[in-house]
Amino acid sequence: MSPLVSVIIPVYNVEQYLHRCVDSVLNQTLQDLEIILVDDGSPDQSPVFCDQYAARYSNVKVVHKENGGLASARNAGMRIAEGKYIFFLDSDDWLDPDGLQLLYETAEREQVDFVRFRAIHTGWPGRPEHIPGTLEPIRELVSGYYDRQRILKEVYPRLLATSELTMGSIVGACGALYNHSFLIKYNLWFYEIVKFSEDQIFSACVVRAASNFVYIGTPCVYHYCYNPSSISKSFREGRWNSCKETIRLVEEEFSHDTEYDFSLQLNWLRWFCVLLALNERKYISSAKDKTEYCKSVLRDPVIKDYHLKIKGIHVSRKQFILLVLIKLKAAGAIARI
Repeated sequence: MSPLVSVIIPVYNVEQYLHRCVDSVLNQTLQDLEIILVDDGSPDQSPVFCDQYAARYSNVKVVHKENGGLASARNAGMRIAEGKYIFFLDSDDWLDPDGLQLLYETAEREQVDFVRFRAIHTGWPGRPEHIPGTLEPIRELVSGYYDRQRILKEVYPRLLATSELTMGSIVGACGALYNHSFLIKYNLWFYEIVKFSEDQIFSACVVRAASNFVYIGTPCVYHYCYNPSSISKSFREGRWNSCKETIRLVEEEFSHDTEYDFSLQLNWLRWFCVLLALNERKYISSAKDKTEYCKSVLRDPVIKDYHLKIKGIHVSRKQFILLVLIKLKAAGAIARI
């Protein structure tokens, strides 16, 4: 008999966090679980710890693979998952003891394609412990049941990006419990060529395919831990290339959608990705290197092909000026920026 939930945990350089993470799954009130630890070529002691768990617990599986990034690791876990539902858990985070029980019972009761929830932020500098995760107001969802009509009305207008140049309203693979048969039916996988923010496209494709879902707005289930060593807290050499792949793939997926005209959001997404890549400069200590990095992004001929438009964007005056300068640079109207 298949397990109720397959919990997929990518593992890379997290030896100080791994036990807390895995133990939180082993101690769930929902017992019929499969735990899949995907060692993504981790250079520390994490692979040893993974094997120790597998030797001790019959419901723990381990996949050892060459380093390929989060998308590759999650796909590797999905390929061998046998659970009725799929849950993604990052290895530096952990779960409330009754977290999966709550999600499973909600999914069974409502018969939905996925159940989404608001996570809990823990250990973030300058913030109290265990506070609700928050999004920009324009991205926030209202708790409740979403059928297809409500998805089209309330989620689609901010599915890919928003007029304030933020991500869409539903992003983050770790923020939901997914019906496994639903993922299989619609061939929903992660694009492995996208190395950063890889769940942005995945989440949008999930919503597009979904007939319904439930959102739990009360903070619960998942403790999103601040890890200063994670890839989101340091300079990422390939961020701009990953952003370009994100734009290309999202345009391939959504530019000819028959249910909704995403042309405006695609423009917002292009802007968001350009700004996201430029924001990488804050992790560069040298002023000269910062300048060279920004120039390398803005000189990329691909930016000219984006035909960036400012109309309909709602941002601060300072950010608006930055958008104008980027647009002028892309058009070749100014030589230096």
